[in-house]
Amino acid sequence: MSVGEFDDQYFQVSFDTEDPGSDFDLSAPMKPYVLIQRQFEDDDGGVCYIETHEPDRYAGHFRLRLVEFAPTRLVFDIDRATDRGVEVTFMLDPQQLQEVERVVCIVFGVKP
Repeated sequence: MSVGEFDDQYFQVSFDTEDPGSDFDLSAPMKPYVLIQRQFEDDDGGVCYIETHEPDRYAGHFRLRLVEFAPTRLVFDIDRATDRGVEVTFMLDPQQLQEVERVVCIVFGVKP
């Protein structure tokens, strides 16, 4: 799991099953991941970019609605007709959880 913040304009949260410091092997099967980004530089109507290991189902710019953020899971809906629900489970220490929660609240436009 990682979070990113760039110039108070771009925010990202990423949940990955692979160590980000490990070498990337293009021949290996794709490991599950979820990446969510939001930018505030331009008025884009509040859409987020989402990308997963299933790009045919979950990749692109969408409005997202936070359903639940808890110490071990994130659940959100994508504003579209099918494949709406996404659930991510994770394990974080309290300090990591606090930082992830801050960025998740910014990305989804909710108060902590």
